[in-house]
Amino acid sequence: MSGPVRHRRPFRRLLGRAAIAAAALALTGTLAMALQLRQVRVLGARRFPARDIESVLRPALGSPTITARAAALRAMVRAVPWVADASVRVSLDGVVTCSVEERLPVAVALDSGTRRLVDRDGRVLGSAGEAASPLLELDGFGPYPEERQTFLGAVATLERAWGGTLERAERVAPHDVALHFRGADLPVLADPERPEALAVARRVLAAWTAGQPAPLRLDARVAGRVAVLPATPAPEEE
Repeated sequence: MSGPVRHRRPFRRLLGRAAIAAAALALTGTLAMALQLRQVRVLGARRFPARDIESVLRPALGSPTITARAAALRAMVRAVPWVADASVRVSLDGVVTCSVEERLPVAVALDSGTRRLVDRDGRVLGSAGEAASPLLELDGFGPYPEERQTFLGAVATLERAWGGTLERAERVAPHDVALHFRGADLPVLADPERPEALAVARRVLAAWTAGQPAPLRLDARVAGRVAVLPATPAPEEE
């Protein structure tokens, strides 16, 4: 066999191997581009905006799917205040599917002109917006989250003692609140730790309004006593 032929065959084999390596490298790059996180889907967000979850997961987009850890993404989602629990699934086509369980808002906290939703533990969940809400309104509890939590835990007992639905509560002092019940156009000052005083106040109100105009306020903060602030009498006509 001649010399040029012997040299040509190894060169062809070298070119073939280089072509295979280049093809493999190109395929690896293509797969790497294809197997990246590229989309976030959020399920279960009804009362709260899904964009809160999307914002948390957006920094993960572009990372390889094979290195994405669903547990780490779930921990990020659970840090959102209104999320009670979440499950995260990462598919090979780069889609992150997040199913969330929302916390239940039970009241609207009014503090310094802002309206925020809170759950039964007093935890702030997010903005309540400006639209009217059927939820209980809490005013002045912002700097006192522990008092807010304690008060929310007593709401059901207070409503049973009065016999009606509580619509608004204003913090007056560390152990004093002004309660506004549906159907009663006056505040009732009370200590949330002594709900039995509300039952007495309700009986006093019924007896008072049986023969004269409704008072301006009831004060049931002193055990065994209910103070009544009468309505200002109308001036007599000439």
